[in-house]
Amino acid sequence: MEKPNQNLNDAERDNEHTVVIADEGAEPDGDNLLETLPLKPQDRYKFIRSIGFGGMKGVLLVHDRDTDRDVAMAIMPDFRDRPVRDLNRFVREAMITARLEHPNIVPVYDIGIDALGSPFFTMKYLHGSTLAVVLKRLRSGDEKTRQEFPQVRLLQIFQRVCNAVAFAHSKGICHFDLKPGNIHCGDFGEVQVIDWGLAGPETETGESERMKGTPGYMAPEMLIPGGKAGKASDIYALGGILYAILTLDSPLAGLPQQEVLRRTASGRIGPPSRSGQPVSPGLDAICMKAMARDPADRYAGAVDLRREINEILSGYAAQAEQASFWRNTLLFLRRNIYAVVIFILLLISGALAYLALHLYRQI
Repeated sequence: MEKPNQNLNDAERDNEHTVVIADEGAEPDGDNLLETLPLKPQDRYKFIRSIGFGGMKGVLLVHDRDTDRDVAMAIMPDFRDRPVRDLNRFVREAMITARLEHPNIVPVYDIGIDALGSPFFTMKYLHGSTLAVVLKRLRSGDEKTRQEFPQVRLLQIFQRVCNAVAFAHSKGICHFDLKPGNIHCGDFGEVQVIDWGLAGPETETGESERMKGTPGYMAPEMLIPGGKAGKASDIYALGGILYAILTLDSPLAGLPQQEVLRRTASGRIGPPSRSGQPVSPGLDAICMKAMARDPADRYAGAVDLRREINEILSGYAAQAEQASFWRNTLLFLRRNIYAVVIFILLLISGALAYLALHLYRQI
């Protein structure tokens, strides 16, 4: 499912599309979850304008009369023509997101059905841009965006995304569609992971079960029938987001979709440093470890990945880098540059004082 960016016009929206790789043997319909939703008062929400439509979902800006605030409302305009599995997926997205109460996850306020029987849920109205749009502007050379989003800030945003993912994993929920387009950067420093439409527990893909996600950010195991999609798949996607932050573009950008899928499945993805962008050895190593083909070779959790980024931001070498003695020495000197300069100045001053005293005694 692709959720439109809430506050952007069509020209600014990112082009990362969630796709269904196969649609044979889709999950059975099951019970209709709409029957469990409460009927909400018709006059509580006042329509303001449409924000956008994408996939099976539309997003409106409405005014909540009960709380006197503007909120975003997700709706399913063609719910009568949708199979039960789509209706259930819509309801599950709302319920899962509502359970994930975290500063870096978009909050859900209300869920129900209206007088016509249409399902809806409301959430925080987000001001700002998605990370995908920020990276697109940086890629185009926008000076204002470059000043507002230096690499240090982008890495701090990434750490907050790791916090959200770690929290969701602690609740047994995987996102399964992490990408820059699903990370919202607010006008006042807020960072929130959005669009939990594919979220759920760890699962195994069957021989003919649909596989969903975004090429470039989907882990290899999500492309293989019988592969286990879970927390490690989200770690891979986090690596893809880090790759995009370092190169200003998605992994395997510019290649046809099928070639992206083939290279993902075989693990043929070059390090970010080959993109032409300046990338430190530590960030290069972190990214490639997170995107390792074998899930066992990736970071054990989002907390470990966040900790590695913190090491880089603090001036230390990442464990994934396996830095040499000389590399660690260089980083030590950089971290303590002022102390090193003062020490050198003291040595020079001492040497000059000794030399002056020696010359004075000779006179």
